[in-house]
Amino acid sequence: MFTYILEMVCIVAFALSGVLVESNRGKDIVSVLLLGWVTALGGGTLRDIIINTEQVFWIRDPMYFWVALVSACVGFFLITEIRKSKVEKLVVFFDTIGVSLFSVLVTEKLYIAGYAAYVAISMGMVTAVFGGVLRDILAHRANMFSNTELYATPVILGSSLYVLLYNVGVWEHLAAALSITFSVSLRLYFITKKIRYPGFLILK
Repeated sequence: MFTYILEMVCIVAFALSGVLVESNRGKDIVSVLLLGWVTALGGGTLRDIIINTEQVFWIRDPMYFWVALVSACVGFFLITEIRKSKVEKLVVFFDTIGVSLFSVLVTEKLYIAGYAAYVAISMGMVTAVFGGVLRDILAHRANMFSNTELYATPVILGSSLYVLLYNVGVWEHLAAALSITFSVSLRLYFITKKIRYPGFLILK
């Protein structure tokens, strides 16, 4: 139940991050709601399609759908107050928690279910970052494919750490908690220090 609640908190943060982008100024409510919804649910949807699950997660559990939609709606009508407050920074924090949480939890679930490590880690990354990529593309913003921000790197490293800890015998839930903490800490460190990829790792 605790994990489920955390997932919902992260869905809220993802949806709000879709509403808060500056390029949304002047857009109608339907466009903004769609952008918030896609940001919150896009990654998990692609994951379920790729691994061919019986039902996409927000169809199987409609709560994800409604939490994302209601959060985007609330964000639309409270956008002025949100921009004047420190909530926007809080959304960045929750977005960081969200990508870390989803990536590790998905990796854990799929790896324990018997998927190969590379599949579990890849699907964890897709779940965590693809919604944000769609948000940036639809909002005409720079995304992880058009800048040198270390956005997906902490996600990949955190998920890989989970697989490593699990294979050396660490209790699965402890391994997940440690991996999530590592991923969150690394992402926040990169944001705070404004660390990007070094020049020799950037294609010339």
